[in-house]
Amino acid sequence: MKKIIILAIILIALVGCQQDGQTVSIEAPFIGGTQGITFDFSQLRTEVYDSGTDPFDVTIKIENKGESDILKDNIKVTLSGINPVEFSTTENDLSKTSKEDIISAKKDTMGNIQTGPPVFVDFPNLEYTGKITGTTIEFPLRANICYLYNTKAISKLCIRKNILTAGEGICNINEDKPVYNSGAPIQITRITESARAKDKIGFSFEIHNMGTGDVYQRGTVCDKTTRKNKDKIFVRVETNMPGITCTGLENQGTKAEGYTTLFDGVKTITCTQPAPGQIDFEQVLGIEAFYDYEEYKQTKISVKTSGE
Repeated sequence: MKKIIILAIILIALVGCQQDGQTVSIEAPFIGGTQGITFDFSQLRTEVYDSGTDPFDVTIKIENKGESDILKDNIKVTLSGINPVEFSTTENDLSKTSKEDIISAKKDTMGNIQTGPPVFVDFPNLEYTGKITGTTIEFPLRANICYLYNTKAISKLCIRKNILTAGEGICNINEDKPVYNSGAPIQITRITESARAKDKIGFSFEIHNMGTGDVYQRGTVCDKTTRKNKDKIFVRVETNMPGITCTGLENQGTKAEGYTTLFDGVKTITCTQPAPGQIDFEQVLGIEAFYDYEEYKQTKISVKTSGE
């Protein structure tokens, strides 16, 4: 969360004083988008021969289009659809991590965007050792990728010295708030603020799976053997003001955090923030989400008879 606050400080322009407080303008701090990684089979030979006469490689090209770096041990690539025994390999050898960290796209304070380099994961020296009946048999070939990822979002809240009868001022409490997300498949949307008491405001936001893959609890490597891992996200909400509480999350002083579960790809979280004070101002709101994310690509391998 410190990274969010630091980023906000760097990228937020404080615009003048109006009446007795300050307004805050957030100017596109992220590249944005709903992609994490993209990947595909690289220069794959889709036709090979049987009888152990034609070794071939499968290479997966991975690019990080989002804005969260992936450490090499936090991504797992698994091939399926082929019997490892028939293709001269083992089940363990069809599952690999990356040899390099996978660097995300970056946006500097001048607005320049730098993309990370592609990373390749190789499955070398596969070959069909059996002898097929007929001329050709097709096998499905699927690459599943599971990776640990992170979404950062920034918005702002309106704090007034008299919340229930605010009247005209530097900001409005009862309205939807703009929100900016880092590039990632999980997005924070629809932040709405409202008055709760003379010294308390409330706000809610939605967490959406806007990518093409499935979400799992962080650090589980997308483990499907335990149902509770599915659709689980660790969420951290920070206002830098004491006393924040959020439904289903644990209060930690100026932040609330904990696990929540998406239902049909969506979850709404509601928070309450004490706001005693004698001036009006806008306060930066930071939200982070941590999760494992899984996607797949599928193609076919045709094995032809070598005539031997």
